[in-house]
Amino acid sequence: MRRHIFLFFIVFLSLPLFAQLEVKEGSFKEVPGFVNIHRDIQTDDNDVPYAVVKVKTENINDKQRRELLFQGDAATFIECEYKVGEVWVYLTYKATFLKISHPDLSSTEFWFPFDMLPKKGYELTLINKSADANEEKLKNRIEELETINKEMQEEVSAVQAPKGIVNFFTINASINNYGDLSYGFTFGSYKKYGWFFSAMSNFDFKGLSSDYECDNDLMVGTYYPDYSGKEYHTNLSIIAGFIYKISEPLTLRIGAGYGVRNTVYETTNNQLVKNKDVSAAGIDASLGAMYRYGNFVVSLDAVTTNFKVFEARLGIGLGFLR
Repeated sequence: MRRHIFLFFIVFLSLPLFAQLEVKEGSFKEVPGFVNIHRDIQTDDNDVPYAVVKVKTENINDKQRRELLFQGDAATFIECEYKVGEVWVYLTYKATFLKISHPDLSSTEFWFPFDMLPKKGYELTLINKSADANEEKLKNRIEELETINKEMQEEVSAVQAPKGIVNFFTINASINNYGDLSYGFTFGSYKKYGWFFSAMSNFDFKGLSSDYECDNDLMVGTYYPDYSGKEYHTNLSIIAGFIYKISEPLTLRIGAGYGVRNTVYETTNNQLVKNKDVSAAGIDASLGAMYRYGNFVVSLDAVTTNFKVFEARLGIGLGFLR
């Protein structure tokens, strides 16, 4: 029994660490005397003055720092200077939030707690909360699992579950490495081997198609569209796959299907522009595990779309013998 608990735990640890980047609480503040004096970076393309934010970093090396990406809404212009130990981010002072992402360290959104002023200087601290930084928490979690495993082993030994075909159904929730949530369901059947089917969506289908494409610079070719400020995130996934029962309570499963993870921006003339740097559509692949205790089942899956967008998927539901 113990080895099955730890196998489930290992599958959980194999998922991408979606909450690695985080803005240090209370670190955002105005820096007195620090103003935007960069003569070449004074205003955005709409002649609105820039504010400048010093983004200081902890547990992030120089290579990772230069790979950080900064975004606001479609009406926010951003320019960056990568310094030693920090990044200076020039952004439209009317911006309400700053999204910081990294291809290996996931992403985080920081909403400014007060209105910024033009040409003023501010600072915040970005932290990489990596697996190494959470080593002590993992050790504590392993100790908790050992205790839970011992209690479950004693209970199972007192009433052994009968063996047969299990039909199950779970309600799912998921989060991807851009912080987007989706919801759906999974159902299936197994004895020693079996099958499952899963469907997920965020129920926003506005981004299934688009008129144009852009990169993170929001340019369509050499043209910068007149954006309305509205953006849409469409998440859709359909997966079917194979189940293998390792023991009476634990099964592993692998699946494949089709997925869409699109981010699109609306223009003032109601056209849609897809950001292909943060969008993906194509093959969905999944790897996960499901644990059954009595008629209660819980599942955890790692899902990727074209190995570009990653998602952690949690399922809770019921499983019945027949």
